[in-house]
Amino acid sequence: MENNQVSMRFFFGIIICATFAMMLTSCGDDGVKNIREYYFPLKQLQDGLVYEYRSVNNDSLAPNYWYFRSIVLDSAVYFTGTNYAPDLTPLQFSREELVKNGMLLQDLQLYETDSSGQQQRIEAEIIAGSVFPFEVRDSGGIFLYKVSWQPPSTGGATMTLIKNRRYAGDTTFVFQNKHHDAVIFEVRELLSHEQEGFFEREFSTTEWYAEGLGLVYYKKNITEDLVLEYRLADRFPMAKLEALFRQKLEQ
Repeated sequence: MENNQVSMRFFFGIIICATFAMMLTSCGDDGVKNIREYYFPLKQLQDGLVYEYRSVNNDSLAPNYWYFRSIVLDSAVYFTGTNYAPDLTPLQFSREELVKNGMLLQDLQLYETDSSGQQQRIEAEIIAGSVFPFEVRDSGGIFLYKVSWQPPSTGGATMTLIKNRRYAGDTTFVFQNKHHDAVIFEVRELLSHEQEGFFEREFSTTEWYAEGLGLVYYKKNITEDLVLEYRLADRFPMAKLEALFRQKLEQ
């Protein structure tokens, strides 16, 4: 009888251990993909770099310049981005905060020239600030971005932009002859204009983020005949962009 009890305890012990092992395996294989390293390299960008995006299949379009810089404090880590026109006029400024599960938009400023030719800075209201998630699932999941602002040119009308971002898979991106693993996001954008009526326009955008680089490619379908498609062509210090601008002035 005692031997039988020992055998039964041993048998049930094996079952419990096997069940526990299966539970651990299940928890570790839940379809979650960590993509934190696919966002902009915050540590490397503390001195700031210009990202030059060039149009794909349309050389007539000017390059798109973004100056990215990280600010590391004892209490928080911030990531700023300034979009410049070819004449170094600022078009947009954003400030994001590094949080546990991603990047969260904290400030957004837009620049617009008024009827007198003066550039006006517009503070946007951040309603939902999810910029980039650090964990995604193959089964999907929507990450919401929503901001609103009042451009001077609209006479007080409110513009609202909503972006629903969804992880869509993996790819590779070649930058300066080196292959980088990348993730793909599909983005549905809705731009609404509310004044004495309501106007909406929907866009679809594809974004690629490469490991160690950040955003490297985007394609925005505005209409059937109007598509904006850009890819990362170069990265360099701000001093080089200022020198390029001076050269253009001297020509």
